[in-house]
Amino acid sequence: MRGAEYAVRLAAVGAIVALAAYGGAARRACCEHGVVSEFQFGVNFRGVPDAEQFRLLVRRMDELGFDVFAAPDHLGAMGPFTVLAAAGMLSDRLRLRTYVLNMGFWNPALLAREAATVDVLSGGRAEVGLGAGHMKREHDDAGLPWLPFQRRIEALEQVVTEVKRRLADAGHKPRPVQRPVPLMVAAMSGPGLEVAARHADVIGFSGLRQVAGAPPRTFRLSSAAETAGRVAEVRRRAGGRSYRSDALLQQVVVGNHPREAAAEMAAAVPRLSIEEILDSPFVLYAEDAGQAADELRRRREVYGFDSVTVHQPSMEALGQVIAAYRRGSRPAPPR
Repeated sequence: MRGAEYAVRLAAVGAIVALAAYGGAARRACCEHGVVSEFQFGVNFRGVPDAEQFRLLVRRMDELGFDVFAAPDHLGAMGPFTVLAAAGMLSDRLRLRTYVLNMGFWNPALLAREAATVDVLSGGRAEVGLGAGHMKREHDDAGLPWLPFQRRIEALEQVVTEVKRRLADAGHKPRPVQRPVPLMVAAMSGPGLEVAARHADVIGFSGLRQVAGAPPRTFRLSSAAETAGRVAEVRRRAGGRSYRSDALLQQVVVGNHPREAAAEMAAAVPRLSIEEILDSPFVLYAEDAGQAADELRRRREVYGFDSVTVHQPSMEALGQVIAAYRRGSRPAPPR
């Protein structure tokens, strides 16, 4: 393994530890008659030290063929809408998605203003991603109330509904380019995904679950069976309406045997076993990019995932997979 490749993989393991237009013609092409016609690839931004590195990062996303620049919403990180506006000025093709905003940080009126501003400046590429939040200490630091889980779910639905209403209002200023501005809701809990099924244009499957009885931010990976159950419930509650399904991949490794990659993660996160990691559809490990692309096709068939987002440390690895995926299916190897 070359040094640069090894460094990328180590960074990706570090990422999981740290976790401890659809408007207009583009929208019709995506979702007409309930059929999603293209597979999307996104990167969830983690940060850069300066403006030049940011410029290089956005340029590299374009070079690798990513479709979505996604920005999270955490104290101690760059502000999501500022980052998206800057990315929109550097790329004229990347869609610009918050992934995801902490509902408790935002007032719906101010959020709608920010989203509409980015949509105008980018020529109609903004997407608003929202979640119920899981970082109590960030709310404490900001002096914001931390609601019990069910109250956060209720508040999430209220914010989603009000933001959609405001952005759809013909009199909203600034006036967004897209009608409507696509909205994402990301979750892995049943109640969170219920909100997504009722309202979201993009349903984000986060792939992480809080370990019962463990301290906050102690996560496990969602299993294949659990994910299939969540997907089936979302489909039932969506009632036949069209939406895109995005899986947040916690790590992508190309070039190692999957079991070796899983062993590295298990060593870094001892509460996860190799078997649990390999069973989860929220990591992607393959010996080559073609195998990884085939696995994404399989997951699309099984779970309906027609979009994946990866954390920034795994960007280069997923970039290899994008090229293989868009080249098409490979013949089966000889036995």
